[in-house]
Amino acid sequence: MNATHHFQSRTQQRGISAAMVNLVLEHGASNGRGDMTLLGTKQIDQEIQKRKQEIRELERMRGNGGAGIAHRGETLITAFHRHKKFKRD
Repeated sequence: MNATHHFQSRTQQRGISAAMVNLVLEHGASNGRGDMTLLGTKQIDQEIQKRKQEIRELERMRGNGGAGIAHRGETLITAFHRHKKFKRD
């Protein structure tokens, strides 16, 4: 997406970071006319809960040394905990 000079000025003046802009564009909902994308507190709270769950799962995986999945194309073959490194040919 292209950003106008006006957009760049306003985000800087209002302390809206590039990461915040990306979050609004990625998780926000379009208004009725399709000329705005909005991310309200309800959606933000849902994203926070979702990410907390993801963090818990990542911590569990880290405790097991990581995780891996073997696949061939779109077919999932097996899943495993990474307790130690393995050599690849």
